[in-house]
Amino acid sequence: MKFKRTIASGLALATFFSGTSIVSYADEASEAAMRQALTYVKERIDIPEELTEFDYSKSVRYGKTTYDFNWRTPDNKDNIYHYIDVSVRGKVIVSYSGYCRDKEPDFNPDDRYSFGKLSHDEIVEKMEYWIKKLNPSVYKDIELDEESLRISVSSDYASATIRRTSDGIPVMGQNGSIIINKNTGELIDYGLDWILGAGFPDYDDMISKSEAMDAFKEKMPTDLVYTATYDYKEEKYTPHLIYRQTDFSDIDALSGELTTFEGSYFNYYGGDADLEGDAEDDANPATGGNGVSFTEAELKKLELEGILMTAEEAVQMLVDMDMFWLGENPGVEYSYSYADVENDEYYMNLTIASKDKTYYITEDKETGEDIQKERTVTTTAYVGLNPKTGEIKSFSSSSAYPCEAKLSEANSKTFIKKYIGILAGEKAKEFKVDDVKLSYDKKNKDGTPAEDSHIIFASASSPRYVYDIPTMAESISININKAGKIIDYSINYLGIEYPEPEKIIARDEAVDKYFDQVEYYLQHRLAIKKDPDTSKDVVYTAVVYNADNELYIDAFTGKLTYSNGEEFIRVYKGGYTDLEGSKYKDIAEKLASYNITLMDENGRLNEDEYITRDEFAELMRYVGCWYYNSTGGDKALTRQFAAKILTNSVISEECAELPGIFKTPFSDVKETSKYLGYIAVANALGYMGGEDGKFYPSRKITRGEALEMLYERLA
Repeated sequence: MKFKRTIASGLALATFFSGTSIVSYADEASEAAMRQALTYVKERIDIPEELTEFDYSKSVRYGKTTYDFNWRTPDNKDNIYHYIDVSVRGKVIVSYSGYCRDKEPDFNPDDRYSFGKLSHDEIVEKMEYWIKKLNPSVYKDIELDEESLRISVSSDYASATIRRTSDGIPVMGQNGSIIINKNTGELIDYGLDWILGAGFPDYDDMISKSEAMDAFKEKMPTDLVYTATYDYKEEKYTPHLIYRQTDFSDIDALSGELTTFEGSYFNYYGGDADLEGDAEDDANPATGGNGVSFTEAELKKLELEGILMTAEEAVQMLVDMDMFWLGENPGVEYSYSYADVENDEYYMNLTIASKDKTYYITEDKETGEDIQKERTVTTTAYVGLNPKTGEIKSFSSSSAYPCEAKLSEANSKTFIKKYIGILAGEKAKEFKVDDVKLSYDKKNKDGTPAEDSHIIFASASSPRYVYDIPTMAESISININKAGKIIDYSINYLGIEYPEPEKIIARDEAVDKYFDQVEYYLQHRLAIKKDPDTSKDVVYTAVVYNADNELYIDAFTGKLTYSNGEEFIRVYKGGYTDLEGSKYKDIAEKLASYNITLMDENGRLNEDEYITRDEFAELMRYVGCWYYNSTGGDKALTRQFAAKILTNSVISEECAELPGIFKTPFSDVKETSKYLGYIAVANALGYMGGEDGKFYPSRKITRGEALEMLYERLA
């Protein structure tokens, strides 16, 4: 430590006597590091000579530098544009992106949809080649997930998931992807996060999977909870009762205990925009302004203005309630109201602002005496309420304005229960807000309140309870400041009727059923934490047993669900199970290699069964045919309706059904048929043909025939 201080002092002196010496010292070290990073990249990636423009940037996180290098052609020369972006962290290339446009191509929409020149196995081989070329020192710890391979029929891309592993065990959060050209094998895009400095020791004494499952069953806290899914068609909630795990830790593979291991790599996204609106025009309240008259429907809405609370009345109501932190002179800054008379739904959003003068004591720099100065503070509050009933749904306020401390441990709970009783009324008894959390302005080193501290906030929250079971979809929360006024409040009360918890499975049985429906496997976890002795960032490693789905089990059926109680349906990932001896075998397997399948939940094509309109429309989206059925989507598909789906993006319904415009070579397609236009266009484009001069418009199409039709569009 003494040595480091000596260097720091020397550098400070150098800066004082010569403004360039310290900069020179820093630049030499920085240049050497960048030179090394650039060398790693150029050893592995060929940069074409025409990419004469070069730029770079770097970022440092947790003491590790990531260099971002960019090569590109000069600006828009002869419509040629080519760039390569590469990021390197340590010796590891963590991202690559390349793009080349030599000229504006002739565009034919049908040319977009095609098979690739490389086979499935050749694409995998090329991807593994690029993984090794980019990162020769760590490629053995990068796994290509073949099941995730997606070969596009609408672009030149073939993509797959890649992940970091150690000794075959995946590393949580260290995932990425690779994209290559499906025709040439050229690398297009690569990305894989990589935390530097992670050590993976040998784990010789790991517990078995069954032991980990037993530990999970014994130690993982779970509870019963009500949840609900919303049916948008029926416009109602469907209630569910589920078991859920309340701790999202894993089972440590060495100790068999619950882990509390936390990762430290996060992504932050943010942004803002300045919006400038036009000034409002003066409007005549009788006509709407500029001679525009209101319709009867509009006038009915306007009548609500005499019934519903105005924004100013809402502010006055809040002031009169004397419960909310609003500042001394609150006024309306913004308001928005909505009324749905038919469904008796009303709400108003308000922004309330108060600019108040306050005073503070400071020292006069010339005389040294204390003087009083004035300043303006702004309090902003956001309110959501029902303008018909006055019920307050949500409230949020800043707490910048100074105020006298009135909270104590004794009265904090009294304030909160009183306010919730007033705001929630009869609903208040369905919430439990006994656990009040207090925040203090001063704390001891052990986190306890200091003797001269004051309570600055008190808060409480609770889900709604039904049959003494918490609900996930309904809750209440409140936060008051040291003046005993509300600064945050929200209530979500849907009034859902939940089923009684009768004849449900036991908790241990629910856990057993959970493991019957999930995959349970080993996984590494990494975290970057400060070393308490050195204050340096250190990478910590753990190996845990983890499931591919969290525990949400229906308490009545034992089926795996999502967190909202909706049944979790696994997508069948295997190949077809009924193609042996099928004439569609080669076609189906070729399309499956492009992740285009037409199978049921058990992997069957059911080639001789008739396909529905909806199924065919969904299948044909792979080749750019977008058709949406408003009715009759579950009907068996006929050839004439298939022609309509296939030509939907080429010809409009109004045009296709014009009489006397279209002709076909098919003797069984009547000139009065409303499908005449679709059939004529489908035949002209080569999408559909006929047999022996006939089209057979009413013949139903089988699933095998539909798959063959798609294949012929791509071949």
